[in-house]
Amino acid sequence: MTNDKKASRTEDEYFAREDAERLRKLHADEMARLTASQREALKKTHGGRCANCGALMVPEQIEGATILHCPNCGGAFLDRPTWEFIHAHAEPHTVMGSVLNWFKSANKP
Repeated sequence: MTNDKKASRTEDEYFAREDAERLRKLHADEMARLTASQREALKKTHGGRCANCGALMVPEQIEGATILHCPNCGGAFLDRPTWEFIHAHAEPHTVMGSVLNWFKSANKP
């Protein structure tokens, strides 16, 4: 039975990676299609807004990382430098644990 669970987890990870790669490719194709002025207009319209509900996001500092948090729906956004900081940190479990704990507390009513 443990082999079935392990195969299932591996299969789920495979499909998650495939979905992420498909989304990255779609995004790259869309960005290549847009002109620079269209990209700037989108940035002005949607910059600093939540992708889920459109509310203005609030920056919060967590152990050296800045996370944009939506006070309306509890969503969060990590920019590239923050994402790289989390992944490159010497003790990723400490940073990642604090980020995950922050998400848990942010989603409580």
